[in-house]
Amino acid sequence: MLSGCARIAPTLQRTPKLHTVAFYNTENLYDTRNDPKADDDGFTPDGLMQWDEDRYKTKIKNLATVIESIGGKDSPPVLLGLCEVENRQVLEDLVASSPLRKRRYDIIHYDSPDPEGLDVALLYNPRVFKPTAQTSLPIKFQEKGFASRDILQVKGMLQGQPVTVYVNHWPEDRGSASLGDSRRLAAAAALRGHIDTQLKADKNAHILVLGDFADEPKSTTMERVLRATGRPNPAYQNELFNTFYLWYIQGRGSFHTRNDNQMLDQILISKSFLSGSGLEFVRGSATIHDPEFSKFTFGKYKDTPRRSYSGSLYLGGYSDHFPVYIKLQQVK
Repeated sequence: MLSGCARIAPTLQRTPKLHTVAFYNTENLYDTRNDPKADDDGFTPDGLMQWDEDRYKTKIKNLATVIESIGGKDSPPVLLGLCEVENRQVLEDLVASSPLRKRRYDIIHYDSPDPEGLDVALLYNPRVFKPTAQTSLPIKFQEKGFASRDILQVKGMLQGQPVTVYVNHWPEDRGSASLGDSRRLAAAAALRGHIDTQLKADKNAHILVLGDFADEPKSTTMERVLRATGRPNPAYQNELFNTFYLWYIQGRGSFHTRNDNQMLDQILISKSFLSGSGLEFVRGSATIHDPEFSKFTFGKYKDTPRRSYSGSLYLGGYSDHFPVYIKLQQVK
């Protein structure tokens, strides 16, 4: 029997659904066959790396194990940008491997003009992300005869919201810092041009930029040309927010070389993800994913990525990069 006032049923608040967005440089994910159009001779059974079927299968399983652990069991990647993949076949082998088969990822991939035959790609969960358009965006370099990876652009619907994803792998220095800078400036200018066109048409466009930029967050290329900063203030609407800027400031990195951590793998977002409504970036969710099994556990390389090769010495590891990820959620 109620007395005084009616009993009020408690209100149950539903936890927002989280969506993980990730990027992973897979470090030379070649098949074992020689492609006469690419410089992949070293990654064949008779090549310098002695890249045979056993090593290839180990690589696929190792990468799949890392990917399967990204974001936790309750929030696996909905979108996963990849780079250093040779062709569609290696991607099909990856998504069909036992750790990932249950995820049923679909693939978006284009062959790029990269001389080494390595491309970028996007894996996505088709039950959550619905692609509506996709294209490969070429980069015009000033150097005559130089070519590199294109930029992959994918448009689609995520949680009922239109989203554009760009997947990047910008040119490394390869022995010449000045040439590397020039090439990355061209890549940044090309990408910025596409983003400006989108923001001019819709200032609230939801844009995700994933990649190995071969540059750190505070570089001229990233901050001034691409206009990706560590400033989350949505008032600076034409800037991108670099979700891994703080990791860089703290001296952390996704890649390790010459006793130096480098924050080369980054995820950038348009300021529409910081507006407080719709699809939103979860503050503090940016993560360098470095599970213990994917790291060296002793010696001078302790806690750095356990790679597949050191030079031509086979180590049987995972990749020379750690993957990175962020989380998004739907808010009212």
